[in-house]
Amino acid sequence: MASSTIQQILTIRDESIPKNSLLGDLTPDSSILDVSEIPCQCGLLSKEEINITENYTSCQLVTLLANGQLTAEQVIKAYLKRAGIAHQLTNCATEFLGDEAINRAKYLDEEFKKRGQPIGALHGLPISVKDYIPMRGRRTSAGYMTWMNRIAEDDALVLKILYEAGAIFYVRTAQPQSLMHLECDNPIYGKTVNPFNRNLTCGGSSGGEGPLISLKGSPMGVGTDIGGSVRSPAANNGIYGLRPTTFRIPKQGIMGIQSGRESILGVVGPLARGREDINLFMKTILDAEPWLKEPSLVPIPWRLISLNSINLTVAVMWDDNVVHPHPPIIRALRETIEHLKKAGIRVIDWEPIDHQKGWDLISALFYCNGAEEERNLIAETNEQLLPLTEWIFNQPNVKKRNWTEMNGLISERETYRTQYAKIWNEREKSLNCSIDCLLTPVGPSAAPQHGTAKWWGYTSIWNLLDYPAAVFPVTTVDLVRDQIEVDYKPRNSLDKENYELYTSPQAYANAPIGLQVICRRYNDEKVMKCVEIIEQAMGRE
Repeated sequence: MASSTIQQILTIRDESIPKNSLLGDLTPDSSILDVSEIPCQCGLLSKEEINITENYTSCQLVTLLANGQLTAEQVIKAYLKRAGIAHQLTNCATEFLGDEAINRAKYLDEEFKKRGQPIGALHGLPISVKDYIPMRGRRTSAGYMTWMNRIAEDDALVLKILYEAGAIFYVRTAQPQSLMHLECDNPIYGKTVNPFNRNLTCGGSSGGEGPLISLKGSPMGVGTDIGGSVRSPAANNGIYGLRPTTFRIPKQGIMGIQSGRESILGVVGPLARGREDINLFMKTILDAEPWLKEPSLVPIPWRLISLNSINLTVAVMWDDNVVHPHPPIIRALRETIEHLKKAGIRVIDWEPIDHQKGWDLISALFYCNGAEEERNLIAETNEQLLPLTEWIFNQPNVKKRNWTEMNGLISERETYRTQYAKIWNEREKSLNCSIDCLLTPVGPSAAPQHGTAKWWGYTSIWNLLDYPAAVFPVTTVDLVRDQIEVDYKPRNSLDKENYELYTSPQAYANAPIGLQVICRRYNDEKVMKCVEIIEQAMGRE
């Protein structure tokens, strides 16, 4: 029964792929690992479609649309075709909304002519959406086979706001089993791969967004993040992503297994091709004053930050003292720091504050039910646990806790947060300056090999602390400069496993490398300003 339902769902997905994007005989052999240039080289996209999808960020697109230099119909048709190509190369989509999107674009164009002005800040902008985020009348499985026919009764509030601002939703994207992977693989849709090296993962759990955006099949996507789920695909695919502080972006209408429990809260966050696109997403949502409809949100608008390289201090965390980063990650940090110092930015080292304890805490807080409900849902359809699902479910601290024990864990979380803030304050005092942001790896490797993305600590620690964290692209693996650290002695079994994965840089050929910028809680705007200053120091606009 389950297999026939899966086949039906896959047929619906496959039949929704835009017909003018079908590669057919142009489909590359599985031995071709880097497929990043195929969308422009396959001959399916016209010069106009390449120009629209290749050359403009979201901010630039909305300007062109608002000025009448492009029509919404032109833009959505180009993105639908390119998204279809991207999906066939990486398996990143769960459904295309072609007719609906084109009709929406035609409506926006007609309204534009009538009013003589755009309909909202995102007029005509194509936006891709993680499958987990409910869209009225569409399936929302949350990565479980037993929910694969669950139909959303309404749009999530975040989608309503984007829609009112003029956005066009046209494709929904893949996620892993149970959502809780830094990989993207599930028994319904299969494995999503990295377009720069298909032997590597695209990241997760907002995994489908990564390759879709990096192949320029989407200018902006909406994901969620509870342990790294926006930042992992951003880093692995060479794009931008933001994990906002909790209670800024609305989650109303998004249901999870442990909804209502406040041990660790997931957040909605954007992924995009441009840094300013992240600001556009955040400002658009917050300009709508979502706290009036979702009372738990803090009523803080998107603020302008006055900060420059002269008075900026960046603290660099080279290693979390649990799992040591591979050589390409260390090089990315080192080269970025060299740029910062040349620009006159003060750079100091950051010693991690017991990040192993942080992992022990957050892995327990993820599953105060001992993952019982999750296991039961998977068992309902005799779905096989994927190895990475089993790995997270079986963390040593994952066990079923009663109310008193759960409250004890939450108290430990608050004690840890207080201790982290206290030490941050003490370090500022000893240095006689503010520490504006941290610069850290996003993970211990570039895009991991399939099935190996086990260490979440470089991202999940900031979920535990509830610090905003942004990812920006830095470089790619270098086959000459990123040689093995032959003298390194692993400090624990997980560190040893990670170290032994790096047999040569060739195994990670072409993999993008991103870094992560972190600020204190509710300094989301400052995080993005710090990314801007860092990128300017690197010679970017």
